[in-house]
Amino acid sequence: MSTALITLKIDTEQDVLRLRFIAMAITKSLQFGTFSQTRAVTALLEAARNAQQHAAVGRARLSLQEHGKKVALRAIITDQGPGVEGLEDILRGRRGGTGPGLGLGLRGLSRLSDHHAIRSGPEGTEIELLFLSPVKSDEMIASVQAATDAISKIRDADPVAELAEQNRVLLEALTERDLLMKEVHHRTGNNLALIGALIRMSRRGAEAPETVSVLSDLEARVQSVIRVHEQLQRSARVDHLQAVPFLQEVATNAEGAFNSDSLNVSVSVRGDDIEIPSSMAIDLGLITGELLTNAYKHAFVGREQGNILVELTEQDDALRLVIADDGRGLAEGDARPERSGSLGWRMIRSMVGKYAGTTEVDGSNGMRVQFTLPFAREQADRSA
Repeated sequence: MSTALITLKIDTEQDVLRLRFIAMAITKSLQFGTFSQTRAVTALLEAARNAQQHAAVGRARLSLQEHGKKVALRAIITDQGPGVEGLEDILRGRRGGTGPGLGLGLRGLSRLSDHHAIRSGPEGTEIELLFLSPVKSDEMIASVQAATDAISKIRDADPVAELAEQNRVLLEALTERDLLMKEVHHRTGNNLALIGALIRMSRRGAEAPETVSVLSDLEARVQSVIRVHEQLQRSARVDHLQAVPFLQEVATNAEGAFNSDSLNVSVSVRGDDIEIPSSMAIDLGLITGELLTNAYKHAFVGREQGNILVELTEQDDALRLVIADDGRGLAEGDARPERSGSLGWRMIRSMVGKYAGTTEVDGSNGMRVQFTLPFAREQADRSA
């Protein structure tokens, strides 16, 4: 049976001092004699200080476990330093600890603990120490409670230090979350890039015009999502990105996909400096990509050149996205595109509805589509 007590980050000399107080409290609660207590605390401080000094940062995990007929204090001190060069020679006394990483005092740990194990390599070092108490193993539950109470008393005695430790742990957790999110976005981006490449290969090999058209639409949608992930990987915040630079990439992708010798359309993007959640960026990218595709297909029939404007602004707690072209617009009797049953417009209506937004279409002078999506910066930050 083993029960974890506490994990401490060893980053500064103050952390080593905190480990000393906690180790003294735990060993006292386990009825260690004066000599045994001094021996255990000295060993823990030696291992922790070496990790802090030679590997910059380490961790000390303290737990209680049953060892034979006794309750033992188990400590594992780890770091992510360069490891111990010549560990076997050091432990056999053939040379002292030289070079980077742990080394100083390693031989002494074997004399100060009842059991020890040292594992070291380029990825870091782990030291395991075991200290037997006079308490019998059938008193394990009571020993855990006594050690936990001792740790709580130290925390209560210095609430400022405890709050600082909690803040540091929270900050570290947030940093780890950001790293994890970046890795997720990186892997997702790679998978999407592979999907996009497969679609592109299929489109180039297709012969039927209908098949080419469907695959081109699908490629544009996938590329919109790829652009979000590329932006997120470059962003300081893994869950937000700058909207206008992202829409510029969507526009550039559309120009590359649809411009040809027979049709050259210029797509310009402008707007306010707005940072939006990544989920919203995906939706805006898909909406923009759909309407750019529609414009290339239908707005400039019989023409060799054209212009499309993409504009994103923030007004009265709402985002206003405008996609406008100088093409043929809507003739009298043409079906209203916003009521179309096509997959693209069904998708657009679904995404606009998710934000309780509105859509306005004006086909009198070219095609101008405006989306108004409620958006509050504070609310977006909280949802992220």
